[in-house]
Amino acid sequence: MVTVRGTGLRGGTWRRGNAIAITAASMSVLLGFSALAVDVGMLYNVRTELQRTADAAALAAAYGLLDEHRLKGSPNYSAELSAARAAAQSIAVLNPVRNAGPQVLADDVRIGYLNNSRGLSEPIDFNNPAQYNTAEVIVRRDNAANGPVQLLFARIFGRNTANVTATAAASLKDGVVGYKVTSKTGNAELMPLALHVNAWNNLLSRARTAGDGYAYNPDTGTVSSGSDGIFELNLYPGSGGTQLPPGNLGTVNIGTSNNSTSHLSSQIRYGVTAQDLAFHGGELKLGPNGTLILTGDPGLSAAIKDDLEAIKGKPRSIPLFRQVSGPGNNAQFTIVGFAGVRILDVRLTGKMDAKRVIVQPAFVVDDAVITEAGSGPSFFVYAPIRLVR
Repeated sequence: MVTVRGTGLRGGTWRRGNAIAITAASMSVLLGFSALAVDVGMLYNVRTELQRTADAAALAAAYGLLDEHRLKGSPNYSAELSAARAAAQSIAVLNPVRNAGPQVLADDVRIGYLNNSRGLSEPIDFNNPAQYNTAEVIVRRDNAANGPVQLLFARIFGRNTANVTATAAASLKDGVVGYKVTSKTGNAELMPLALHVNAWNNLLSRARTAGDGYAYNPDTGTVSSGSDGIFELNLYPGSGGTQLPPGNLGTVNIGTSNNSTSHLSSQIRYGVTAQDLAFHGGELKLGPNGTLILTGDPGLSAAIKDDLEAIKGKPRSIPLFRQVSGPGNNAQFTIVGFAGVRILDVRLTGKMDAKRVIVQPAFVVDDAVITEAGSGPSFFVYAPIRLVR
């Protein structure tokens, strides 16, 4: 007879004890990785929220660059920077990170220049205030601002906090060389009224202008008599004291060569359509030599007075021409750029010296513009501000 001893039981006990030890060790590792995963996930969420806030702040700061001092011909770069910083901060606090609106340091809002906003490798130039078109914003969670992020489980590894930052940049895209209307852009905010480029340059230099007899209120969108520091020009040829030669302003044909009053009225009120631009091959654009020929009429019909009145105070673009040749309806305008203006007053009846279409420079932001790298030949006309970094 064979006696069976309890060695099997002792071996089973040993194996169970070994498994418990291994399981305990594994659980420690698993708990460590789980803790790490929780903190990493939290930091990822914080980084996402910071980036969202930086994006919004950069867009707001770039809009701050549309400072009225540019329109007055006396850019105040300190004011632009202050406006950009204020705009960035006001938007940042509305985009909470970890349930708290972050503060943006003044030095973390910088404005500079990008020649080609599509070029990700091009560094932002912060040294030429005259060309500022880009705002860069950093939003932090570190010891410098808003405090570092408090970790939860990583403390067991001796790590209590983590620093997280996000950076974004947004640009005003100038260099406008033309217009193209698509289903995504809406009509181009371009009026079929052309102004001599010399008259425009005189306006910007505050020479031979109609003075400053009107004030635009951006809060109410209304125009009144008075002064707002932005000089004005009378578009009507030969009147209002402009002392400019005939042909200073005319209606140009954007689209059909039959520039009827109803067609002009529609374009003034509602903008240039894709159907209009189909007559120009789908887009209206300066050529390689920087010019574009448009036919038109060197006069200005009183029949469009009501249409001009209807958009008074609203920003619109107009073509700038260098010369006009040919008489009457055979006139050809050599277009060399575009300018943003706002109509302040209209009178197209009565004596010649009493007729007027008073405008002042204005910012125009238009989805339908075509832009190229560089400052381009246009003034105060921009593509919508977009994130570029």
